[in-house]
Amino acid sequence: MKLVSFGPPGAEEPGVLVRPDAILPLRGAAFAGGWSALLARWPVAEPLVRAAVAGHAGTDLVPLAGTRLGPPVPRPGTVIAIGFNYRAHGGEVLGARPPGEPVVFLKPASSVCGPADPIVCPPETRQLDYEVELAVVVGLGGQRIPRAEALKHVAGYMVANDVTARDVAFGAGADHPLLFQIARAKGSPSFCPTGPWLATPDEFDPAGAGLRLWVNGELRQHDSTAGMAVGVAGLIESVSRSMALRPGDVLLTGTPPGCGFQLDPPRFLAGGDVVEAEIDGLGRMRSPVVEHSLERI
Repeated sequence: MKLVSFGPPGAEEPGVLVRPDAILPLRGAAFAGGWSALLARWPVAEPLVRAAVAGHAGTDLVPLAGTRLGPPVPRPGTVIAIGFNYRAHGGEVLGARPPGEPVVFLKPASSVCGPADPIVCPPETRQLDYEVELAVVVGLGGQRIPRAEALKHVAGYMVANDVTARDVAFGAGADHPLLFQIARAKGSPSFCPTGPWLATPDEFDPAGAGLRLWVNGELRQHDSTAGMAVGVAGLIESVSRSMALRPGDVLLTGTPPGCGFQLDPPRFLAGGDVVEAEIDGLGRMRSPVVEHSLERI
Protein backbone atom coordinates (compact mmCIF):
# COMPACT_ATOMS: atom_id res chain seq x y z
CA MET A 1 0.00 0.00 0.00
CA LYS A 2 0.95 3.62 -0.52
CA LEU A 3 -0.21 5.53 2.56
CA VAL A 4 -0.69 9.30 2.35
CA SER A 5 -1.85 12.24 4.39
CA PHE A 6 -3.74 14.91 2.48
CA GLY A 7 -5.38 18.25 3.17
CA PRO A 8 -4.40 21.56 4.76
CA PRO A 9 -1.34 21.76 7.03
CA GLY A 10 -2.25 20.67 10.54
CA ALA A 11 -5.55 19.13 9.40
CA GLU A 12 -4.38 16.29 7.17
CA GLU A 13 -6.55 13.21 6.72
CA PRO A 14 -5.22 9.69 6.27
CA GLY A 15 -5.67 7.99 2.94
CA VAL A 16 -4.30 5.38 0.57
CA LEU A 17 -3.12 6.07 -2.96
CA VAL A 18 -5.16 3.38 -4.68
CA ARG A 19 -4.48 4.70 -8.20
CA PRO A 20 -1.73 6.95 -9.55
CA ASP A 21 -4.31 9.74 -9.73
CA ALA A 22 -6.66 9.03 -6.80
CA ILE A 23 -6.70 8.77 -3.02
CA LEU A 24 -9.06 6.63 -0.95
CA PRO A 25 -9.85 8.65 2.21
CA LEU A 26 -9.89 6.68 5.45
CA ARG A 27 -12.77 8.17 7.39
CA GLY A 28 -14.79 7.00 10.35
CA ALA A 29 -14.11 6.10 13.95
CA ALA A 30 -11.68 3.30 13.08
CA PHE A 31 -9.32 5.80 11.45
CA ALA A 32 -9.71 8.78 13.78
CA GLY A 33 -6.49 10.57 14.65
CA GLY A 34 -4.75 10.03 11.32
CA TRP A 35 -1.58 8.05 10.75
CA SER A 36 0.00 9.11 14.03
CA ALA A 37 -2.82 7.39 15.93
CA LEU A 38 -3.02 4.45 13.53
CA LEU A 39 0.71 3.75 13.77
CA ALA A 40 0.44 3.72 17.55
CA ARG A 41 -1.69 0.58 17.15
CA TRP A 42 -0.33 -0.55 13.80
CA PRO A 43 -0.59 -4.35 14.31
CA VAL A 44 -4.35 -3.87 14.82
CA ALA A 45 -4.85 -0.97 12.41
CA GLU A 46 -3.05 -2.41 9.39
CA PRO A 47 -5.66 -5.14 8.72
CA LEU A 48 -8.41 -2.49 8.94
CA VAL A 49 -6.64 -0.33 6.38
CA ARG A 50 -6.12 -3.26 4.02
CA ALA A 51 -9.79 -4.24 4.37
CA ALA A 52 -10.86 -0.68 3.51
CA VAL A 53 -8.69 -0.74 0.39
CA ALA A 54 -9.93 -4.15 -0.69
CA GLY A 55 -13.57 -3.23 -0.16
CA HIS A 56 -13.69 0.26 -1.65
CA ALA A 57 -16.11 0.79 -4.50
CA GLY A 58 -14.15 3.58 -6.18
CA THR A 59 -16.96 6.09 -5.70
CA ASP A 60 -15.49 8.13 -2.83
CA LEU A 61 -12.03 8.82 -4.20
CA VAL A 62 -10.24 12.17 -3.96
CA PRO A 63 -8.39 13.21 -7.13
CA LEU A 64 -4.68 13.62 -6.55
CA ALA A 65 -4.49 16.57 -8.92
CA GLY A 66 -5.01 19.77 -6.97
CA THR A 67 -4.81 18.02 -3.59
CA ARG A 68 -2.05 18.89 -1.15
CA LEU A 69 -0.12 15.91 0.15
CA GLY A 70 1.19 16.43 3.65
CA PRO A 71 3.98 14.46 5.28
CA PRO A 72 2.83 10.82 5.42
CA VAL A 73 3.36 10.93 9.21
CA PRO A 74 2.38 14.52 10.09
CA ARG A 75 3.19 14.22 13.80
CA PRO A 76 6.04 11.75 14.25
CA GLY A 77 7.31 10.91 17.70
CA THR A 78 11.08 11.15 17.31
CA VAL A 79 12.97 11.89 14.09
CA ILE A 80 16.25 10.02 14.35
CA ALA A 81 18.96 10.76 11.80
CA ILE A 82 22.18 8.96 10.92
CA GLY A 83 25.38 10.68 9.83
CA PHE A 84 28.05 9.44 7.40
CA ASN A 85 26.25 6.18 6.60
CA TYR A 86 27.16 6.05 2.90
CA ARG A 87 30.67 4.78 2.34
CA ALA A 88 31.38 7.34 -0.39
CA HIS A 89 29.96 10.24 1.64
CA GLY A 90 31.88 9.29 4.78
CA GLY A 91 35.06 8.95 2.78
CA GLU A 92 34.64 12.41 1.24
CA VAL A 93 34.05 14.10 4.59
CA LEU A 94 36.18 12.09 7.02
CA GLY A 95 38.71 10.36 4.83
CA ALA A 96 37.38 6.98 5.98
CA ARG A 97 34.23 5.53 7.46
CA PRO A 98 34.17 6.19 11.22
CA PRO A 99 34.56 3.07 13.37
CA GLY A 100 32.03 1.80 15.87
CA GLU A 101 28.32 2.50 16.03
CA PRO A 102 26.57 4.71 13.45
CA VAL A 103 26.50 8.43 14.27
CA VAL A 104 23.04 9.35 15.64
CA PHE A 105 21.39 12.74 16.08
CA LEU A 106 17.81 13.98 16.37
CA LYS A 107 15.62 16.42 14.46
CA PRO A 108 12.51 17.98 16.05
CA ALA A 109 9.14 16.75 14.83
CA SER A 110 8.30 20.37 14.00
CA SER A 111 10.87 20.26 11.17
CA VAL A 112 8.70 17.80 9.21
CA CYS A 113 6.75 19.07 6.19
CA GLY A 114 5.11 17.71 3.07
CA PRO A 115 6.66 16.64 -0.25
CA ALA A 116 5.72 19.85 -2.10
CA ASP A 117 5.75 22.31 0.81
CA PRO A 118 8.31 25.12 0.59
CA ILE A 119 11.67 24.83 2.32
CA VAL A 120 12.00 28.10 4.22
CA CYS A 121 15.53 29.50 4.38
CA PRO A 122 15.90 31.21 7.79
CA PRO A 123 17.86 34.47 8.05
CA GLU A 124 20.54 32.82 10.21
CA THR A 125 22.05 30.87 7.30
CA ARG A 126 23.71 31.51 3.98
CA GLN A 127 24.68 27.87 3.57
CA LEU A 128 21.38 26.01 3.21
CA ASP A 129 22.05 22.46 2.05
CA TYR A 130 20.18 19.31 0.99
CA GLU A 131 20.48 15.57 1.76
CA VAL A 132 18.27 13.00 0.04
CA GLU A 133 17.66 10.05 2.37
CA LEU A 134 15.65 6.87 2.72
CA ALA A 135 13.30 7.29 5.70
CA VAL A 136 12.05 4.34 7.71
CA VAL A 137 8.85 4.60 9.79
CA VAL A 138 8.50 2.42 12.87
CA GLY A 139 5.31 0.40 13.15
CA LEU A 140 6.16 -1.83 16.10
CA GLY A 141 8.17 -0.31 18.92
CA GLY A 142 10.83 -1.90 21.03
CA GLN A 143 14.29 -1.64 22.52
CA ARG A 144 17.37 -3.78 21.89
CA ILE A 145 15.79 -5.16 18.74
CA PRO A 146 17.95 -7.90 17.21
CA ARG A 147 18.95 -7.43 13.59
CA ALA A 148 17.16 -10.61 12.54
CA GLU A 149 13.85 -9.21 13.84
CA ALA A 150 14.37 -5.57 12.92
CA LEU A 151 12.45 -5.38 9.64
CA LYS A 152 9.34 -6.74 11.39
CA HIS A 153 9.26 -3.41 13.27
CA VAL A 154 8.97 -1.34 10.05
CA ALA A 155 5.61 0.12 8.99
CA GLY A 156 7.00 1.52 5.75
CA TYR A 157 9.46 3.63 3.80
CA MET A 158 9.44 7.10 2.25
CA VAL A 159 11.70 9.77 0.74
CA ALA A 160 13.17 12.43 3.03
CA ASN A 161 15.38 15.48 2.66
CA ASP A 162 17.51 16.22 5.72
CA VAL A 163 17.87 19.97 5.12
CA THR A 164 20.84 21.49 6.96
CA ALA A 165 22.22 24.98 7.61
CA ARG A 166 25.94 24.20 7.33
CA ASP A 167 27.20 27.52 8.71
CA VAL A 168 24.91 27.15 11.74
CA ALA A 169 26.18 23.62 12.30
CA PHE A 170 29.74 24.90 12.63
CA GLY A 171 28.75 28.20 14.25
CA ALA A 172 30.35 27.35 17.59
CA GLY A 173 33.77 27.19 15.95
CA ALA A 174 36.21 24.33 15.66
CA ASP A 175 37.89 25.21 18.96
CA HIS A 176 34.65 25.24 20.96
CA PRO A 177 34.20 22.23 23.30
CA LEU A 178 30.68 21.61 21.94
CA LEU A 179 31.89 22.06 18.33
CA PHE A 180 28.70 21.28 16.39
CA GLN A 181 25.27 22.96 16.60
CA ILE A 182 23.47 20.04 14.96
CA ALA A 183 20.02 20.60 16.49
CA ARG A 184 20.01 24.27 15.44
CA ALA A 185 21.37 23.47 12.00
CA LYS A 186 18.82 20.76 11.22
CA GLY A 187 15.81 21.76 13.32
CA SER A 188 14.10 24.69 11.63
CA PRO A 189 10.51 24.29 10.41
CA SER A 190 10.45 22.76 6.88
CA PHE A 191 13.93 21.20 7.31
CA CYS A 192 12.55 17.66 6.92
CA PRO A 193 10.37 17.25 3.82
CA THR A 194 8.96 13.72 3.63
CA GLY A 195 6.73 11.84 1.21
CA PRO A 196 5.09 11.70 -1.19
CA TRP A 197 3.77 8.46 0.30
CA LEU A 198 4.68 5.80 2.83
CA ALA A 199 5.18 2.46 1.05
CA THR A 200 4.48 -0.60 3.17
CA PRO A 201 7.24 -3.25 3.25
CA ASP A 202 5.41 -5.52 0.81
CA GLU A 203 5.79 -2.75 -1.81
CA PHE A 204 9.40 -1.69 -1.28
CA ASP A 205 12.75 -3.42 -0.79
CA PRO A 206 15.24 -1.12 1.00
CA ALA A 207 18.23 -2.99 -0.48
CA GLY A 208 19.60 -1.52 -3.68
CA ALA A 209 17.09 1.26 -4.42
CA GLY A 210 18.38 4.24 -6.39
CA LEU A 211 18.41 7.71 -4.78
CA ARG A 212 18.62 10.96 -6.72
CA LEU A 213 18.41 14.67 -5.96
CA TRP A 214 18.25 17.59 -8.38
CA VAL A 215 18.57 21.34 -7.82
CA ASN A 216 16.94 23.38 -10.58
CA GLY A 217 17.06 20.32 -12.82
CA GLU A 218 20.76 19.63 -12.22
CA LEU A 219 21.50 16.18 -10.82
CA ARG A 220 23.51 16.63 -7.62
CA GLN A 221 23.17 13.29 -5.80
CA HIS A 222 22.90 9.84 -7.38
CA ASP A 223 23.58 6.61 -5.51
CA SER A 224 21.93 3.43 -4.27
CA THR A 225 20.96 2.25 -0.82
CA ALA A 226 23.44 -0.55 -1.50
CA GLY A 227 26.06 2.12 -0.71
CA MET A 228 24.99 2.34 2.93
CA ALA A 229 27.65 1.25 5.40
CA VAL A 230 24.94 -0.08 7.74
CA GLY A 231 21.63 -1.26 6.30
CA VAL A 232 18.14 -0.68 7.66
CA ALA A 233 18.10 -3.74 9.92
CA GLY A 234 21.51 -2.91 11.34
CA LEU A 235 20.50 0.70 12.01
CA ILE A 236 17.38 -0.38 13.87
CA GLU A 237 19.45 -2.80 15.95
CA SER A 238 22.05 -0.13 16.72
CA VAL A 239 19.69 2.76 17.45
CA SER A 240 17.40 0.65 19.61
CA ARG A 241 20.33 -0.15 21.88
CA SER A 242 20.45 3.55 22.83
CA MET A 243 16.75 4.42 22.89
CA ALA A 244 13.34 2.80 22.79
CA LEU A 245 11.76 3.05 19.36
CA ARG A 246 8.05 3.88 19.27
CA PRO A 247 5.40 3.49 16.58
CA GLY A 248 5.48 6.54 14.32
CA ASP A 249 9.15 7.32 14.92
CA VAL A 250 11.04 8.21 11.74
CA LEU A 251 14.57 6.98 11.07
CA LEU A 252 16.60 8.82 8.42
CA THR A 253 19.28 6.47 7.15
CA GLY A 254 21.98 8.82 5.85
CA THR A 255 22.78 10.58 2.58
CA PRO A 256 25.11 9.79 -0.34
CA PRO A 257 27.77 12.22 -1.61
CA GLY A 258 26.99 15.31 -3.65
CA CYS A 259 25.72 17.70 -0.98
CA GLY A 260 26.25 21.38 -1.69
CA PHE A 261 29.08 21.78 0.81
CA GLN A 262 31.01 18.96 -0.90
CA LEU A 263 31.08 20.61 -4.33
CA ASP A 264 34.02 22.63 -5.59
CA PRO A 265 33.20 25.42 -5.14
CA PRO A 266 30.40 24.78 -2.61
CA ARG A 267 26.90 25.53 -3.91
CA PHE A 268 24.10 26.16 -1.47
CA LEU A 269 20.34 26.68 -1.80
CA ALA A 270 18.68 30.09 -2.07
CA GLY A 271 15.21 31.50 -2.57
CA GLY A 272 13.80 30.57 -5.98
CA ASP A 273 15.59 27.22 -6.19
CA VAL A 274 13.64 23.99 -6.63
CA VAL A 275 14.84 20.77 -5.00
CA GLU A 276 13.60 17.41 -6.27
CA ALA A 277 14.37 14.25 -4.30
CA GLU A 278 13.53 10.76 -5.52
CA ILE A 279 13.94 7.12 -4.54
CA ASP A 280 13.03 4.27 -6.88
CA GLY A 281 9.64 2.90 -5.84
CA LEU A 282 8.94 5.72 -3.39
CA GLY A 283 8.17 8.62 -5.71
CA ARG A 284 9.57 12.12 -6.01
CA MET A 285 9.28 15.24 -3.86
CA ARG A 286 9.45 18.72 -5.37
CA SER A 287 10.23 21.46 -2.85
CA PRO A 288 10.54 25.15 -3.75
CA VAL A 289 12.98 27.16 -1.62
CA VAL A 290 11.73 30.47 -0.24
CA GLU A 291 13.43 33.09 1.88
CA HIS A 292 12.13 33.63 5.39
CA SER A 293 9.89 36.64 5.93
CA LEU A 294 8.25 38.09 9.01
CA GLU A 295 4.86 37.47 7.44
CA ARG A 296 5.40 33.72 7.90
CA ILE A 297 5.98 33.90 11.66
